[in-house]
Amino acid sequence: MCGIVAYTGKNAASRIILEGLKRLEYRGYDSAGLSIWNNNSLKPIKKTGRVDTLDREVKRT
Repeated sequence: MCGIVAYTGKNAASRIILEGLKRLEYRGYDSAGLSIWNNNSLKPIKKTGRVDTLDREVKRT
């Protein structure tokens, strides 16, 4: 099932989006992703599995 989280503002967006995705995780999980606008470009990050897998990838980048 699909769940969408969005954020616009001056705070660290990835932390806010990941928390929102974790709150939706009870709906089921097969993959998760997010895109961050930074330095005039959009950077998508996608991972198969639980949101924790995406969280680890975001921390690496």
